[in-house]
Amino acid sequence: MLFPRFRSRERDLRSDVERLSIVEQAVNRAIADAESELIGLGKRLEDARARAAFLYGDVIDGETERDRESNELVDSAERFLVRGERRREELKSHFEVLYDLRRRVSDAMKGLAADGAED
Repeated sequence: MLFPRFRSRERDLRSDVERLSIVEQAVNRAIADAESELIGLGKRLEDARARAAFLYGDVIDGETERDRESNELVDSAERFLVRGERRREELKSHFEVLYDLRRRVSDAMKGLAADGAED
């Protein structure tokens, strides 16, 4: 045999589409997971803000026997809120990457579809 045998173009396209479909599904699953996390985080932050407001009100009212305990609770709530907001920003940057990946995979799939139509 002078030249090796190659797979048909249709088989190559099918393999390429299957491969990209796996990536597309993984990216879509990651986006859905991140969206779910962001929704849950938002609810927890909203609840924590409401609780922190009540704690802060207690500190301002100056219940002397509980001042130290209340101050510690307010400090803890503040740390939680800062951590939550930081996580929210991290998730937003993850979305940028994930949406870019989804667009790139989609463009590649469209390119394959166009290549298949040309044959």
